[in-house]
Amino acid sequence: MAMNPMQRKANNYLLIGVLVTLLITGTIIAFLFMQLNKLQQEKKEQEAAMTKVYVLADDIKSGEAVSYDNLIQVSVPNTVVPDNVLSVELTEKTIAKIDLNAGTIIADNMVQESDNKTTDDLRKQEYNMVILPTQIQSGDYIDIRIRFSNGADYIVVSKKKLEIPTIDGLESRDVININMTEAETMTMANAIIDAYVDEGSYLYATSYIEPGLQNTVTPTYVPTGAVQTAMSTNPNITQEAKNALFTRYNQNTATRTNIIDSALAQYAQNRVDNIEASVQEEIARAKEERQAYLDSLGGY
Repeated sequence: MAMNPMQRKANNYLLIGVLVTLLITGTIIAFLFMQLNKLQQEKKEQEAAMTKVYVLADDIKSGEAVSYDNLIQVSVPNTVVPDNVLSVELTEKTIAKIDLNAGTIIADNMVQESDNKTTDDLRKQEYNMVILPTQIQSGDYIDIRIRFSNGADYIVVSKKKLEIPTIDGLESRDVININMTEAETMTMANAIIDAYVDEGSYLYATSYIEPGLQNTVTPTYVPTGAVQTAMSTNPNITQEAKNALFTRYNQNTATRTNIIDSALAQYAQNRVDNIEASVQEEIARAKEERQAYLDSLGGY
């Protein structure tokens, strides 16, 4: 049946409308597709310009252990990533070389492996006769030295991490805890006796400035021959430590005989009295600290 002009015209308009709609829709789809591709490309470029790094979650002092528990992994722009960003594997002996603040991107030159070894004979020892620097605090690293009345000064033990006990929220004024090997414990005991004999001598601590950067120094104090003999037969002291002590003693025998022993000889008459009085004073202070600790717990 023939279509009248009006109907033909309406059909043409409808067809044109459909074509225009398809054209507009296609244009919009093509534009959106181009925008999506552009966004994906920009995202890829941004991801390519980012690097995953380890950032400190907590403040860490120089000489303290650094582990993955202290770190969080984040992505940052390449422009802020240091050239020596952390690439080494952290171990239980990894320490901070300098003081580090939370939020710091960790780099290789900020950490190092500690030279402190955890040996079977390592024990926590408590001392209350060591004079402490006024501004020292738990976590600091110290050398313990002995200074005799004649001015002679020697390192007894070196680079020990300090722990100051807290009693009822307050740090102890004179009690410290440090981890000591069997050989160090015996050497320290000998130094304590020497300090007791010479009333003008004393044991004191010096603190490290940057323990993460400063190496452990070699002790210079020489124990008596009797203590050296006891050490040489002590099965709890490693052979490595025995060899080191034997070398130190043989190289510095004159120091012990001519300087330390001669300085103590003048106190021969009062030796026993001085030791007994000092030991009793040390015991009394230890009891007072222990009672203060128990009182802080309550109910004792």
